[in-house]
Amino acid sequence: MTSVAHLLLKKGSVSAVESDTKMYLHPLSILAYGIFAVVAFLSISAMKGLDLKVFFALTSLTYICIPVLSFVFLRESVTRNKLIGILIISIGVIIFNF
Repeated sequence: MTSVAHLLLKKGSVSAVESDTKMYLHPLSILAYGIFAVVAFLSISAMKGLDLKVFFALTSLTYICIPVLSFVFLRESVTRNKLIGILIISIGVIIFNF
């Protein structure tokens, strides 16, 4: 959900600049803020039932999801450095959970 909210925030800010409106008042930005609020409450609930190390390992997966979703939906480029970063984060999550 966090990754989707980030994409909506990006899309809202780009659309707002194109239409000369305030970025933080664009409907997509407001929707993103709402999703961030829901995620905050869900995170609090998740922390009650998960070990903290598992929770933060899952949270770090956001850094993998955002480049993938931005490539698919926003047609952003995937550079070699991004791929290396995704690989390092993936390895870190795997190692951290053993």
